[in-house]
Amino acid sequence: MLVQRSDPRNLRVKQYAIWGLSVEMRLFSDRIAILVNGSVLAVLACTTVAQSPAFAQTAPDGLVRANDFVDEREDGSGAFRTHCLESHTSHDDPLVFPGQPGAAHHHVFFGNPGVDAHTTVADLNDAGRTTCDGGTLNRSAYWVPAIYDGRGERIEYVEPLFYYKTGYHVPASAVVPPPEGLRMIAGDAHATAPQGTHVVRFRCANWQPERRWFDPGDPLDHVDTLPDCPEDELLEVRVVFPQCWDGQTLSAADNRSHMAYPREAEPPMAGTGGCPASHPVAIPEISYNFAIYVTAETGPPSTWRFSSDRPDVTAPGVSLHADWMNGWDPEIMKMIVENCLLPARECGVGLLGDGTRLRPVVQD
Repeated sequence: MLVQRSDPRNLRVKQYAIWGLSVEMRLFSDRIAILVNGSVLAVLACTTVAQSPAFAQTAPDGLVRANDFVDEREDGSGAFRTHCLESHTSHDDPLVFPGQPGAAHHHVFFGNPGVDAHTTVADLNDAGRTTCDGGTLNRSAYWVPAIYDGRGERIEYVEPLFYYKTGYHVPASAVVPPPEGLRMIAGDAHATAPQGTHVVRFRCANWQPERRWFDPGDPLDHVDTLPDCPEDELLEVRVVFPQCWDGQTLSAADNRSHMAYPREAEPPMAGTGGCPASHPVAIPEISYNFAIYVTAETGPPSTWRFSSDRPDVTAPGVSLHADWMNGWDPEIMKMIVENCLLPARECGVGLLGDGTRLRPVVQD
């Protein structure tokens, strides 16, 4: 017997009674959470695997045919998302501590499995496989500090998604592909006070936003320290990179000063901000997006700490940061910008806007 019940407060929640079991499906941005009798069974990325044997024989490696519809975004911004799995963990950081194995706090890496303390941009191209959609079409390196619960156990980042968007601040038409070899850091590992929601964003998925924002699916109710989301709720975590490049240098001694955040637009009018004169080139706004379920085992988020958080700092999560090294195939990134971002289209996970998509990593 199957009985469906909808939560009147949230049309994205569906509840079913199946042979005595209570099954609940919660749809979040790009994720579906499945709960059985109140316990989280799985969190899945919203991605469709297309089957097309004939196409597979002629398509470039890493691409498959897509049957998904790509539509225009009503807010005037463009968006592309890709999925990368955790590849490894280590105490290395090739940007902050190049050539010094074990010198960094504990990091979780995604994408390029060969990244270590000695990795350079040139080394990224040597990867014969990656844990990202599209395989070697995206050899980029992504990493963040590990996160631990109150017992000192590492919490895994579930179904991480990596966004490449025009953002809401610069005009979509101004965005150009990031240059090959670009590397940068978002956030400050040494922060002892909240960094601001333009860099670090946390929110509980059950919050009901009251402030107006550019897109109802991206509410303006984030906070910049770990909030105490209730048990069995989803905690959303996001780190946003600066998207304005100085147009000259691919990195800097501090891994930051060659990049800047844009002048913010005023909601609800997207694209009314812009890049500063010192950093005039707008590239896609890159952000790392994670979902973590709060459970009895993890305890409340106020007890969690990132590996970079100082023990004497009481606000949890203030040191969240992220590192990125560009390893994209330049032709694929050009397609993303031209097909998804410039025309302000909504390209779902892996969609390239031309009837193809990056081969989902779950297939490999």
